[in-house]
Amino acid sequence: MARKSKTEKILKIVAEVLATGTMALNKSPKIRRLYRRYHEGELSKAICDLKSHGYLEEIEIKGEKWLKVTPKGRLKLFKKKTIGEWDGFWRIVAFDIPEKRKKTRDVFREKLLLLNCRPIQKSVWISPTDISADLEELIDILNLKNNVDYFVSKAVTSEHKYLEMFKISKN
Repeated sequence: MARKSKTEKILKIVAEVLATGTMALNKSPKIRRLYRRYHEGELSKAICDLKSHGYLEEIEIKGEKWLKVTPKGRLKLFKKKTIGEWDGFWRIVAFDIPEKRKKTRDVFREKLLLLNCRPIQKSVWISPTDISADLEELIDILNLKNNVDYFVSKAVTSEHKYLEMFKISKN
């Protein structure tokens, strides 16, 4: 398993704290532990770097400064997911992302690979595992709600080809 960079560790902790939405960052036990672990200047620099790279943004709520994880930051935290066993259903992802969003389309394809999807065609991918929650998160992060369709199917033509592709033996 790859080691997480300090950037990823700090970003993950900030994202977890913000997900609760209940406490200011300076009152969070996780942030205080992180603060003690890294010298004050290092933590401040790391957060400043995360903001300058577009992973975090500073917002103000009721006169108090908060940090918010940006879509770019959420995408940085999007990692390879645990692959479950085949349940007999195929998940098919079809997308039409315009050329003007080519970079987003390339990132989407890259992340589909992390979700155990494989291409049938350039814009049609298949997976033997339930990826619905992760796919919804990815679609939300990349703002692709109008560009992606997701299907669940019990049967597909040439199933033997996909069973072989995913190294699944059908009993």
